[in-house]
Amino acid sequence: MRPPIHQRFVDKADAAITAAVEIYNKPSFAYREETFAILALNAWELLLKAKVLKDAGNDVRALRVYEPRELKSGGKSAKLYAKRNRTGNFHSISFFECAKRLSASGALPAEVFSNLDALVAIRDNSVHYVTPSAKLARQAQELAAASIKNFVLLDKQWFDHDLSRALNLILPLSFVPGTGQVESVVTTADESRLIDFLEQIGQAIGTPESDFAVAVRLEVKVEKSSLTTASKVVWSKDPDAIKVALTETDIRTKYPWDYGELVKRLNKRYLDFKANQKFHDIRMPLLPDEKYAKARYLDPGNPKSPKKDFYNPNVLPIFDQHYTKT
Repeated sequence: MRPPIHQRFVDKADAAITAAVEIYNKPSFAYREETFAILALNAWELLLKAKVLKDAGNDVRALRVYEPRELKSGGKSAKLYAKRNRTGNFHSISFFECAKRLSASGALPAEVFSNLDALVAIRDNSVHYVTPSAKLARQAQELAAASIKNFVLLDKQWFDHDLSRALNLILPLSFVPGTGQVESVVTTADESRLIDFLEQIGQAIGTPESDFAVAVRLEVKVEKSSLTTASKVVWSKDPDAIKVALTETDIRTKYPWDYGELVKRLNKRYLDFKANQKFHDIRMPLLPDEKYAKARYLDPGNPKSPKKDFYNPNVLPIFDQHYTKT
């Protein structure tokens, strides 16, 4: 049995976003930011069109552009006809038309729309600069991280397809050009205007409670530590890999929720949540995995000492599989 039409769009969208990430994974790739924007927007257009199709019961007419025909009298027909492109195939609705439709229906969060608007700006303006400055590259990085996160969340929410294991929600550390704020000299007026535009978009939309983001700020703090309380990391055999030590003081940044805060957020997130045995059956297997949780011991050198568990927001997609969101 052939899959529904919208699923073919989803499969192509997943392939396109994977290609975008793989290109962005090449630090020496000279056209990295621009190519990511092009491929990521292609992926998003396919994903949005898949959603429009699915909502329309896979009726392909939902993606077609309709317009009146010109009459011999010089006027326009009252009836609308499907527009065809120069090859004779049906002309499909634009990327922004898909986004606007889904935004109007409430399916596409405002943060996602703004993130896509910013990526379009990078793509459309890429011809005006040869090599983007460090500041623009940093902005592109933050937008890319948010775009991937948003894509994975909506792919799961709309089509029950989990890409979280295939795509890292936060782009690898090798993308970070340095610590702290990036300062640079903008080489052209065009690039200066683009940077200002992206900053305005990033500041205009976003709520702390939203799962989605316009841009994700990435910061890496590297410290040499001889403390026995410093958390250990797995060292790469790659001689070019960045060396990072995560100290105990960083734990609350990566794992911001204690048990009480986790329960509070789950109560707010789901209609049918209760802190009962079902909840504990889901929660307990997550504790050994540092992707989801981290234990802080009263005596760090003694695993038998009293401990308190803290949770990473990565737990939310797991609970989404078991409860109904508000």
